[in-house]
Amino acid sequence: MKYMKRYFKLLKEIPRLLGANGDPLKIVQDENVIQRWQDAQRSKLSNKLYNLEWADIGVILDDPYVLVLRDLVEFPSGSCGGYIRLFNRAYLEKGAAGVVMLPEQDGKLLIMKIFRHATRNWHWEIPRGFGEPGINAQEQAREELKDEVGGEVAEIINLGLYFSNTGLEGNPIHLFLVKMISVGMPNWKVGIDKLLWVSVSEFEQMIASGEITDGFTIAAYARAKLKSLI
Repeated sequence: MKYMKRYFKLLKEIPRLLGANGDPLKIVQDENVIQRWQDAQRSKLSNKLYNLEWADIGVILDDPYVLVLRDLVEFPSGSCGGYIRLFNRAYLEKGAAGVVMLPEQDGKLLIMKIFRHATRNWHWEIPRGFGEPGINAQEQAREELKDEVGGEVAEIINLGLYFSNTGLEGNPIHLFLVKMISVGMPNWKVGIDKLLWVSVSEFEQMIASGEITDGFTIAAYARAKLKSLI
């Protein structure tokens, strides 16, 4: 039960992690039920020479940036299984989970070429960033634009919330259209190689051709377009 103490403390401190009583997927909180399931699961894993930690329930990763939980979930059929979900730490510490900004100036949109560690590849994206504990989304958006592209902001327009992967990530991301006063140089220290201003039609062609593949970028564009803001 080494993962359980922090886990139950979190569920008590942040009730939204549990959801509502009528939810079809119920989070099991009875430690005896959890222990029996873990024992049975570890036996199955052992027989197949798999990692026994795959049966652990609780906080299975406590990182400076993300928290990963494995809940024991009871499904509508009555069967139970371990189910992982991931949260940006800032979201659990009274901050925004993350922010995505679509910069606009004089009818053109700003994209940046950035190298991403996860894919080990270059991507055309708009600026975004992890949230910070205790900092609201608009304040975080301003800071990210200043840090990544040296941007000075005229106006921030809220485009709403976005969930990038509802099967895994439990926190919403804030989308913004940002009217820019000016933009400076790309921040090479975080892997940004170049900045490019494009028309809306050029932006759309880059999505259609597969040059832009980042889901956050496509989501922010779609929200702004469908709201007739660009």
